[in-house]
Parts: sequence; C-alpha cells; structure tokens
Amino acid sequence: MFVIDEQFSLIEPGLQCCGIDFTPSADCKSKTFIELNGAADNATSPLVSKMIQAMVDAQQADIPVIFNRTNQGIDDSNLPTGFAIGLLTSGTTGQPKLVFHRLNKLMPKNANNTEKVASRWLLCYHPMSFAGLQVILQAIVSKDTLIADVDANLQRKSELAIKHSVNAISATPSMMRALLMSWHTKSPPLAVITLGGEIADQRTLDAIKLQCPRAKVRHIYATTEAGVIFSVKDGLAGFPRTWLKQEFNGWQLRATHTLQLNRRNESIDTGDCITLTDDRVLFTGREDSLVNVGGVKVNLETLEQKIIALVGIIDARVYAKANPITGALICVELCAEDQQIAKEALKELAEQLEPAARPRIITFSEQISLSATGKKQRLIQ
Repeated sequence: MFVIDEQFSLIEPGLQCCGIDFTPSADCKSKTFIELNGAADNATSPLVSKMIQAMVDAQQADIPVIFNRTNQGIDDSNLPTGFAIGLLTSGTTGQPKLVFHRLNKLMPKNANNTEKVASRWLLCYHPMSFAGLQVILQAIVSKDTLIADVDANLQRKSELAIKHSVNAISATPSMMRALLMSWHTKSPPLAVITLGGEIADQRTLDAIKLQCPRAKVRHIYATTEAGVIFSVKDGLAGFPRTWLKQEFNGWQLRATHTLQLNRRNESIDTGDCITLTDDRVLFTGREDSLVNVGGVKVNLETLEQKIIALVGIIDARVYAKANPITGALICVELCAEDQQIAKEALKELAEQLEPAARPRIITFSEQISLSATGKKQRLIQ
C-alpha cells in the first residue's frame, strides 16, 4: 500500500499540487476497474495528476487500474482480482501487450533511505510507460517534487530541468545524449541520473561523468514482464560477469547468446544479445535488431555503437530501409560536431566493414529521432 505524504509535490502545466490534494473518490465503489487513456485523458487536464488520483481510487476500492497509453482495445474479461496496475508493453517486437503489476513489484527499493536529500525529478518518459510510472512512484514515496509535461519535447524538457533546478532524472541513454547537448552551456544541478531502456555504452557513461561530475549514475536493467532485475553503479558498461552466479529480485541470470531470466518454473528469453569478456557481460543489441541484407545478417545496434565511437560524432541512429533486391539497406542518421569530419570518419569505418553492413543512406540532424518511448527506431522502414 502506498500513502501520498503532504510533502510530495507535483508540477504540471497549469497545475501545482501536493500530497493532501489526492484523497479517495466516493464514486469508485460500483466500478470493477478504472481505465485512463493516454491521449484522451491528457487532452482535458494534466495526465500525471489524473494517474495518481486513479491509483489512489483503485487502491481504495481494491480494483485494477489500467493505463492505456496507446488507446488500444482492452479485453476486460480476464482482469486480476484486487488492486493491480495494468501497463502496455513498449511494442518493440509487435503489438503492445497489457501486463498487470502488483504494487510491491513497482515500488522503489530505496524509499526508506533516511539519509536521502530531497529531490526534484524531471519526468522524461511517458507517464504510462513502466519507466515513467516508476519515476512517479519514486517521487511519491520519497516525498519529492515531480516536474512533468507530457507534451514537451526534449528541448523543452531540458529547459524545464534548468528552470526548476532539477537534481534527479531518469532517461534512456539516447534521451540523455540529447539533453547533454542542450545543456552544453548550462546544466541543472544533477545529483542522481538513472539510465534504462537501451544499452548504456561506455562513451555515454563517460560523457555524463564529464558534464555532470557530481551526479551518481546508475543504469537499470528491467523488462516490462519481469520488472527491475538489477542496477549497475560502477560507471562501466554492461555488468560484472560474477553476477551470472547470483539471483536478483528472485531471478537467476543465465547467459546464452542472449540474457535469460529463470525463476522456479518460469523462464524468460529477454532477446537482449550479450558478449562475455573476462570480467564483464556486455550488451550488444536486441536479437530482433538483426537485419538480413542480401543474405548477410547485420546487427544494427552493434554497428551503431561502432559509429558513435567515431571522432566527431555525437550520436547516431542506424536503421534499415526495405530494398527489392537485397531485402534491406543500412541507413544512418548522424548528429555530429563537424559534418565533414564525421563523413571522413564514417568512410574510413565503412572500408573495414563487410559490404552488407556499409551505410548506403546517410543523413545529418541536430537531434536524433526517437520513438514515443525515448528509444531509437531501427527496424525496416
């Protein structure tokens, strides 16, 4: 059970409220579940405050609450009993699926840290995503301040962070690289940075350390189906190889060519490809990011990491386009400090790649295109 303390504060466009503003509504007693739609409910008033009120009401009535981010049809014939929170999966590999979570699975583990300093969180994710809901709950149970603007783009969010002196943030590595570029002249006083949703590569971790030297950085490994599995705080990409012998939140890690999660009679193939070094397990990309180019399989994320490591390139998005002859072509969107230097570096790299992996279409942009979940879209377009 969660209780909203009066010290919790929420700032949304046209709204500023605190914990005492959220009390159970009386009109939920006859309902079997509560559902909020991402677009429809956000259009009439700030969405995060509605979500918090819905959780308070659902908990009081002991019924499920569904946060329907993409407004898809919901089958309400097989709902769980009691209070549970339904979220849609990201849909990376297909139609988003509705998955219900009990509150104890979603609650942050550091809520009782008496030594913590009050934080001002910026909500970067969509609030109806797994990662977004975790930020909301973190701010609630820690009695912190949450700044949210669901419709804001990353440039606007970077401005909100400075305006409100945000000192805690949770984002994908792609989001974080874009925010760092926006803060090249002035950064908010970040003390806590949490990365998740994508591979936290070493170059991104080093860039954060350089620009936000006082911040504690961790990257979280989680799935919508299993919840948070572990977090890495040593500033290095991947995770220690010794963790393969340990259990995290009830899940035993196992390495094949992908990371496997095992718990009693339950097994999940995460689809996250890994490689082992002497002391680390490194993520190399999603299994479904493999694209067939003329009979040769190309790992888009592995190629992307090689490109991001080149001199003069700030960020990159490698994706595939359909082609009637080879099946697909490799394309790259670049964000570079100097386009000419970036072109030369990319040309030099391409000469070392097998022909199927060489980028055939190259474009430059000021900010890499991201999906609604803050991730790069790579599959065939």
